[in-house]
Amino acid sequence: MYKKITLILWLLATVIPFVTLAQKSCEETFNATECNVCQKTVYDDGALSFLTGITPSSKCPTRINFDHVISEEYKKAGYEFSEFNISYDLKPLKSAMDKYCAIEYTCDPSEIEQLLEKLKTDCATELSAPFDLSADPRTLDVNSLMAYGTFLTYYGGIPYHEVSCLKNDKGEFCFIEMFTKLFEFVKKESNGDTNIAISLDGKTLFLPDGSTKEIPKDWNCGECWTKIAKVHLTYIEAHPMDEQLETNIFGGPGQMKEELSAACEDSTEDEGVDLVEIRIEKRGSGGSTRKNGRMLQRSLLSAIW
Repeated sequence: MYKKITLILWLLATVIPFVTLAQKSCEETFNATECNVCQKTVYDDGALSFLTGITPSSKCPTRINFDHVISEEYKKAGYEFSEFNISYDLKPLKSAMDKYCAIEYTCDPSEIEQLLEKLKTDCATELSAPFDLSADPRTLDVNSLMAYGTFLTYYGGIPYHEVSCLKNDKGEFCFIEMFTKLFEFVKKESNGDTNIAISLDGKTLFLPDGSTKEIPKDWNCGECWTKIAKVHLTYIEAHPMDEQLETNIFGGPGQMKEELSAACEDSTEDEGVDLVEIRIEKRGSGGSTRKNGRMLQRSLLSAIW
C-alpha cells in the first residue's frame, strides 16, 4: 500500500490561498458576520496572512513567510493569485526559492511551542475532528482546513525551511525536481487544464470532469525524498506531535514516522529511511544537526510534509 505523505505542507501552501481566493477580510474569507476566535487567529497570524499584505513578525512559520516571496515573484511574472496557485510555470517558484533561501533564518523552538499552544486553545473545536487528507481539498470545511493548515505550518516551521532549500546532487532545488515530475503527469492527464486539485496526501488528482487519477508515487521517490524525510524524522524525534492531533491528521500515533520512513515500493531509487541512522547522527553531533552553518532544530512537519 502506497502510504507516503509527500509534501503536505507544500500542498497546503497552494490549496489554502486557492480555497479563499482574493478575499480581503476575515469575515469575507470565512463567510461570517463576525469572525470567531479561531478564525481571527488563523487569519491574523496563520495561513492567510500573506493575503493581507502584512509580513509576519515571526520567522518561525516558514511557509507563511515563503508565501510572501512566492506571491511577489508570481506577480512580477504577471500572475494573479487565482492563477499562480495552479500554474504549471515553475520559473517564478525557482526565483522565489533563490531569494528565500538566501535570507538568514532563525527560530527558537520555544516560540513554535507558544504559537502551537495558542492555536490549540483558540481552535480547539476546529482541531477536534479527523482531517481527511485523501479528499478533494476544495470540498473540505474551510474552518478545519485553515486550522489544520496553520497547525502544520507552525509545527513544521523549522524543518520546512531546511527542506525548502535542499538541493539534489546536480545543484537543483529538490522541490523543483519533484514538482517538475508531478506537473508533467498532472498536465498530461488534465490536457493542460488548471481547474484541477490534488489531495493533501499527494496521491489523487481530481480532474475537471469529476474523474480522478492515482498519482504515480515515483514523483517523490529517490535522493531528494530521502533527504527530506531525514530532516523531518530528526525533528519529530525531538519534538513529537500531539498524539490526538497526529491521530486526527495521519490516523494514529507514530503513523507520521512510519510513513516518512517507508520505502517507495517497486523502486530501486529509494531504500527507505533508517531511524537508527538518524539517532546516531544526532548523538554524534551533540544533539543537533548542522547544514550550511544553520542549526537544524527538530519537530516536524508534517507533511509535508
